[in-house]
Amino acid sequence: MDAGGAGGDSDPCQPASQSAADKTGSQLCAALKKAGLPALLGVPGAKPVYAGQMTVPGSSPEVHVEWNVGPYSVILSTGQAAIAKPTEQVAGHPAALLSGTSGGKQVNRLEVGWSAAGGTGVYAVDVMMVDGSAMAQSDAGRLERTVAAKVLPGLPEWHAG
Repeated sequence: MDAGGAGGDSDPCQPASQSAADKTGSQLCAALKKAGLPALLGVPGAKPVYAGQMTVPGSSPEVHVEWNVGPYSVILSTGQAAIAKPTEQVAGHPAALLSGTSGGKQVNRLEVGWSAAGGTGVYAVDVMMVDGSAMAQSDAGRLERTVAAKVLPGLPEWHAG
């Protein structure tokens, strides 16, 4: 894993290099930055704070970007995987709300396909409590769907058809 973003820069969304992963991280970061996260998450007085970027290397690298807003941590990530079993639609794209445990804690994630027609390429939205406390799946799912519907349609890999 490597940290992204230009350290000390006034704009955390500037790519640290010209690598594909850093450019993708920059796009994800900027999309979350301009989304109006405090209003979307129901904490209008909160100030969004950039928390970092990481790339998980591999044959199909994943890029994750995190912003903290009030009590919430919002992580937007992208990768080449396909959604295993779509169960719903978000902005006309196949999606699945997944839940499980990690480190003994309940985790929830909304995965949304890049293309309305399906195939490979997925965005994932995770909304968690910054302090690590549990969040009801219904609350996490509602917030993840809200963030996804606002942020994802403006991203480069988002295909309407």
